[in-house]
This record gives sequence, structure tokens and C-alpha cells, in this order.
Amino acid sequence: MASIDKRPDGQYRARWREYPSGPQRSKHFTRKIDAEQFLVEIEHRLLSGTYTPPAAGQITVAAYAVEWLSRRVWAPATHDRIERELRRYILPTFGQRPLASLRRAQIEEWANRLPLAASSARIVFETFAALLSAAVDDERIPRNPAKGARLPKVETAPFVPLTVEQVHATARAAAEHIRCAVIVAAGTGLRQGELFGLAHDRMDFLRRELRVDRQLWTPPTGPPLLKPPKSRNSYRVVALSTVVIDALAAHVAAFGIGEHGLVFHTQGRPVVRAMASKYVRVASRAAGLAQVTWHDFRHHHASVLLSNGVSPALVAERLGHHVKTLLATYAHVIRADEDRVRSIVDSTLGESAEDLLRTEAV
Repeated sequence: MASIDKRPDGQYRARWREYPSGPQRSKHFTRKIDAEQFLVEIEHRLLSGTYTPPAAGQITVAAYAVEWLSRRVWAPATHDRIERELRRYILPTFGQRPLASLRRAQIEEWANRLPLAASSARIVFETFAALLSAAVDDERIPRNPAKGARLPKVETAPFVPLTVEQVHATARAAAEHIRCAVIVAAGTGLRQGELFGLAHDRMDFLRRELRVDRQLWTPPTGPPLLKPPKSRNSYRVVALSTVVIDALAAHVAAFGIGEHGLVFHTQGRPVVRAMASKYVRVASRAAGLAQVTWHDFRHHHASVLLSNGVSPALVAERLGHHVKTLLATYAHVIRADEDRVRSIVDSTLGESAEDLLRTEAV
């Protein structure tokens, strides 16, 4: 049971136990009312299950970050990104601070001052918030000080998808061994890593489909690697149209298969991320377009399907997306099809409003 006693030096000692028969903890206060309020808070946390030993939160953010990183299992690219965010943006400000000393206002001020675009700053903030959430789970701190923090609003203009003519122009201007990749990207919506990680044995020309179960990843150092795709939803089978089938067949006949059975390669070697980006950047410039990325072909594919009435659920499955993510990204494309909606309503209701509302003379 908690208690308070006055010490010979005039201070008030608050005492409590974290569990029955456990070691006694104590903290000293100048004023008795402060000791009473402290014990009320301690008892509340003990009853609600949010109690953490005071010493547990004295570990520094830097020391806990080392522990946190060592216990997490991430994809190599994710681990590299989080380690980089900690080193560049989080630890220089908070590294020497005890976890228990952090306050939401301080985290908000730090996030708002990050020398990054609002969207990038939010990603760094989410990394820090995840670290602090783990500290709560590890009973280092009673609550996450980043929870509820207000961040700058991310303002992004809706993207304008590439037209069919722009896709064709980019393909014609691309290097010969990359032209098919442009058509496949626009005709399947594969991510860049999935596209350049596509192997010959993942294609089934008879069934007119390909299987996505890995991607080509380029680490900061060392050769490119084949690794699992981005998420669980990314594992999928993608139906292939005739134009894509024909393009793939012609490409394989002309350029053969590269290392690891890769369909797209440069003289047999994998097309690393930087080189793939350069190929499409040079091609788009030659076609007289603003800078195009491989992801723009994915946007094109989704937009074409949605604007032609394919269900969002099927498009999401085809892209390896969650439906919620798809709708958030492509809602403006779906809304742009309002003329088709009007036509459908008119054709199904049949009679004109004039005929429907006409009254017979009495």
C-alpha cells in the first residue's frame, strides 16, 4: 500500500510497491501535496495497467533505438531507410534525451522544422512514433508522446495519368531492349522492381498470365538482389492482354533471357534501379514529354481500367493494392467518368421525365 512520511530533512517521502510483496519504491518531494498527487497517479497507472518503473524511461532515445532496431525484422530496404532516418533526423535532436522526458509539443515542433517536404517529414515522424510505441509496449514509458501530434497537412495535387499516345511515344523513343518494358508496365501496372524482376518462368503464355512473387531490389552497395515483393497483397497473378503477350514474345525472341532468367536485362545483366530510371527519363525527353517515371505507367494502367468501368476491387487485386489505398489514389479518375454514369442512368430508366410526368386531361 502506498504511504507518505516526513523525513528529518523536512522532505516528504512517497513510497509504493509495484506488486504485492515487491520491492518498495520511493520518491522525495518538498511539498506533501505533490507527494500525494504523485501517489494518486501511480495508483491509477497500477490499476489501469499503464504503470512503468520510473527508471525504465531513463534510457536515452539513442540507446533504445539500438535495442529497437536489433529486434525488428524488416525488408533490407526498410531497415536501411529507418536507420537513415534515425541517423539524419531523429537522433541529432533526441538521441541524448531520456525517453521519459519527451513531450508531444517538442515532437510537434521538431517535425514542423524538419528540412523536408511535408510528405517526407510525415514518414520520418511515423518512424519516430513507431519507436515510441514500441517503448510503450516494452513498458519503458506509460504513453506515446507522439500520439495526437499535429503535423503540416500534406497537400498533393491529383496526378494526371499518361495518355495512350504518350505511352506509345515513350515506347518508341526508348532503347530497343527497353521498349517492351514500357508496354508491359502500361499493360499490367507492375511496380518497377516487379517489372525488372520478372523471370521467364513466371510467365505462362498458354494461360496468358504472369505470376508476381518477387522483385529486383538494388541495395545502396553491392549487386542487385531478387527478394520478396512489397507486401502480402503484392503476391498475385496478373492476366495478360494480347498486345502484352505479343510484345513479350517478340522481346524474348529478339533479346533472349538474362541472368536469373530475367526477361528485361542489359546484355544479360539485371537492369538496376538507377539505370532503369535513366532509360525512361531519356525516352520521355526524346518523346517531348515532361519527366516520366515507371510508376507513371502504373498510374496509366489503373486509370484506364477504372475509367472504363472495371471494378475497384479487381483493379486493386491486379495492382497488388488495398482497395482503400486504390480509392484514395484514383478517386478523381473514377469521378471523371460522370458522363458515362449519366448515360447509364438515362438508358436504364428509359422514359423521359416529360413522358413520365405527363398527366392525362380530365
